[in-house]
Amino acid sequence: MLTVLEVTLPVFALVLCGWASARHGLMGAESIEGINAFVFWFALPAMLLRAVAAHPVSQIADTRFLSAFLLAALLMFFGSRLIARSLDADSAERTGFAFASTHGNVGYLGLPLIAQLGDPSRMPAMVMAMIVDIFVVIVLAIVLFESARSDNSGGTKLRRLRGALGGLLRTPLILGIAAGLILSVTETTLPTPVEGFVRLLASAAGPCALFAIGASLGTRRVSLDRHVGALIVLKLAVHPALVAGTMILFGVDPALAAIGVLAAALPTASNTFILSQRYGISTQSIGAAIVIGTFGGAATVSFVIWALGLPIG
Repeated sequence: MLTVLEVTLPVFALVLCGWASARHGLMGAESIEGINAFVFWFALPAMLLRAVAAHPVSQIADTRFLSAFLLAALLMFFGSRLIARSLDADSAERTGFAFASTHGNVGYLGLPLIAQLGDPSRMPAMVMAMIVDIFVVIVLAIVLFESARSDNSGGTKLRRLRGALGGLLRTPLILGIAAGLILSVTETTLPTPVEGFVRLLASAAGPCALFAIGASLGTRRVSLDRHVGALIVLKLAVHPALVAGTMILFGVDPALAAIGVLAAALPTASNTFILSQRYGISTQSIGAAIVIGTFGGAATVSFVIWALGLPIG
């Protein structure tokens, strides 16, 4: 366990540094936005491009893994919506609750964590988890958010939905994965200067992404109630348990399955707060769950890595 903590504590210490800098006014809102923009538009896409391009497509398209992770995501999402109904939430709030229970911080936290573990062969499984998160969980949340709106005509909803989904497909993370797939399929290598540029960007992704997570959390108010507690338990405990079950059900290779469980054990992503806020949903519980869950994840994610017996490279 001590070896595991030697890997995970530096990761979460960077998150803490970002949180402290925002909490104590060392960084203003514009500075935080700048770091997030660098990570989102440049560093993470470069990391994804290199991670995908370095492996054959078959490793990014393991049907058993994708099916198992997808089934667990759907069970988690719709099961959480039922739980939210018992908490007297309306349709849109139930979707926000389900979104926060299912959508983990795979990009900003999962990819740097895998890099810290030291074995590049594990990266494709985390990328597959991200693909399910983006193309299924986020899309499903957007569709249900739009369906819950009653103040516009169906045509307006459809145009807005098309715009949201079209924008999602054009995000830098998707474009980075797509570029990596093209390089992998065509067995193309980048020119040396371009490869050096991409490598430099990718090497900055981990520390900058982790710092950005903490900085984005530093200004959020935190209070613990039954909604927040339920979200944290569902995301950090129930979701990875569901993924473990579906991985066994589909007979996924244990090495891949372990990364899938780790991906599911990651705390809620900040995207849930931003998207829910965009649709006019009260985000106090989601914001609190992100803050508490992220720092609580230092213990739970370490435990998951230890329990899975993931080797530290």
